[in-house]
Amino acid sequence: MNFFLRITTVLFCIVCFSSNINAQKKSRKMVKADQAFSLEQYNKAAELYQKAYQTTKSRAVKSEIIFKQAECYRLSGNKKRAESYYKRAIKAKYPDVIVYLRYADILRMNEKYEEAKEQYQKYIQLNPSDISGEMGFKSCDYAINWLANPTRYKVEIMPLVNSRFSDFSPSFGNGEYSEIYFTSSRSGGFSNKVDDRTGETFTDIYSSKLNKKGKWSVPIMLEEPINTAGNEGSVVLNKRGTTMYFTKCDVQKKKSLGCNIYVSNRKGKVWGPPTMLQIKVDSNTTLGHPTISEDETTLIFSSDLSGGYGGKDLWIVKQQKRGKWSDPVNLGPAVNTSNDEMFPFLHSDGTLYFASTGHIGMGGFDIFKSYLDENGNYSSITNLKYPVNTSGHDFGMIIEKSGERGYLTSDRKGGKGGDDIYQFELPPLVLSMRGVVTDSKTGAIITNAKVILSSSKGEGAETKTDNTGSYNFKLDPLLSYEILVASEGYLNKKMTETTVGIDKNKVFIIDVIMDPVKKEIILPKIEYDFAKWDLRDKSTSDLDMLAEALKDNPNVVIELKSHTDFVGDNKSNLRLSQKRADACISYLVSVGIDPGQLVAVGVGEDEPFVIEKKDGRFKEGDVLTESYINKIKFRKNKKKAHQYNRRTSFKVLREDYVPQSDSK
Repeated sequence: MNFFLRITTVLFCIVCFSSNINAQKKSRKMVKADQAFSLEQYNKAAELYQKAYQTTKSRAVKSEIIFKQAECYRLSGNKKRAESYYKRAIKAKYPDVIVYLRYADILRMNEKYEEAKEQYQKYIQLNPSDISGEMGFKSCDYAINWLANPTRYKVEIMPLVNSRFSDFSPSFGNGEYSEIYFTSSRSGGFSNKVDDRTGETFTDIYSSKLNKKGKWSVPIMLEEPINTAGNEGSVVLNKRGTTMYFTKCDVQKKKSLGCNIYVSNRKGKVWGPPTMLQIKVDSNTTLGHPTISEDETTLIFSSDLSGGYGGKDLWIVKQQKRGKWSDPVNLGPAVNTSNDEMFPFLHSDGTLYFASTGHIGMGGFDIFKSYLDENGNYSSITNLKYPVNTSGHDFGMIIEKSGERGYLTSDRKGGKGGDDIYQFELPPLVLSMRGVVTDSKTGAIITNAKVILSSSKGEGAETKTDNTGSYNFKLDPLLSYEILVASEGYLNKKMTETTVGIDKNKVFIIDVIMDPVKKEIILPKIEYDFAKWDLRDKSTSDLDMLAEALKDNPNVVIELKSHTDFVGDNKSNLRLSQKRADACISYLVSVGIDPGQLVAVGVGEDEPFVIEKKDGRFKEGDVLTESYINKIKFRKNKKKAHQYNRRTSFKVLREDYVPQSDSK
């Protein structure tokens, strides 16, 4: 987390320790270490705590020192060493339960999610009133899922821009995106003095340009008056590249003087003297990480201003007149949390991107986005998931106007230094639809069937099935589609599909089963209780499918037949089958089918079923007459034969019906 320490930790980070040694006199080495820690000089404090540890014999003091060393390593970005020291602090029986939360957090940042969940569970049991434990536990589960199901973003490191030191917070230098500015602690900067907070030199602002071959140039450090002996960074420029807003943390004789936002204007190739941004804030308040809207009337920044939700919050100001800004307004609880929200970026469409440690995330800082609602507020957030976010610190995202390409900062595995700048791209969403059209009676493929696709956008496409019965279409995102399939000798079939809410590449498989016009179609789910004609609940599913087919084919008239087995006398079976057919017709009318399209026929036991496909002892072509069934030996097979005969079917009588509404 070096970026945080260099630019914004001054007066930002307040760490409270429960002291085990209040009743004891602290050693001089311990006092010096605590003083260094209070000044956020974590690199120096860690060394001083080590010396204090070697000279003390008290177990309580030792456990206190181990925990504070862990805090130093966590806050200076040394995640591996921090993990080791938190584990040691627990073993040394450090009494404050916060050690379990810190240990869980660092395990999560090291992508050890299952181990982290165990520690979060311990913290929840010891301190159930703090939601941090539950948030962390849930974050682990989300992170595991996001790793297994990455988004379409492609993220790659920028080798020519990064160094073996920390490079972070990129910003576009112009509206053509051919120049970037960023912050770096690389050697050869304005000052060679080491920052006791990070162990690296003070940060400066650098720039790099994109050449005609698409390669970035070797970064160049900006001269005075932009860069000084203190820390400069987290820069944003207006679209023309003529005004720069950046964070500046002054240092005097190793004493921090705080951080503020400064503004510099460029004339030609020379940047003018920076002036402090005129925002009304309390004394001892730190400001940083500015981002500006495209029209330069809105500025969002990170600060520990009073009245926030804790840690660093994001605040917004509006330009009232040139150089003067409104009083800061907090962006509210949808964005800000009791932890830290930093590194905002305002996209040209008003979308806000920012980094946070307070929302559900993969570990450390995650990048989130938030859209303006109808009232002009940022009322909800979205985690950008993996691979934009990782278990480490991910922050400082900037995006081109197209929304498909940009840059971000991360300390993820595989980098060159502590923090590195990565380029990302969102490839186009690839969506398509394909399927096979077959005969519902025989299962045979249907070639040369017409397939018509129409979208909610009003656009359409048409194709025909090939010699394998297949068809395919390309689809667009965020649309609803209707698919109509037609073939001579078959009822038309209509279906719907949508790409709304789909954010990953997907092939929609829509196989189509067509009902032949001339053949009898059996509705296998139409079942009745013995000697009754009331429809069972599950019997309506086939009738619903038939209703949809009739709605798609309003000029078709069908005959719906009901059959019985030969149990009982023929007269009773005829009457029963007619009532069953009538019950089906009544249901179809109740769901909106024109009665003129329907003819009900009850045939009783007069039309025994003919086996169409081998089924156990039944062979293709067997006619299930009374004499045939009586010769069957096994009761199970007799029962199956009767069930074959007890059926409801339909067939198309004609295709020239004119609906009553059309004839008026």
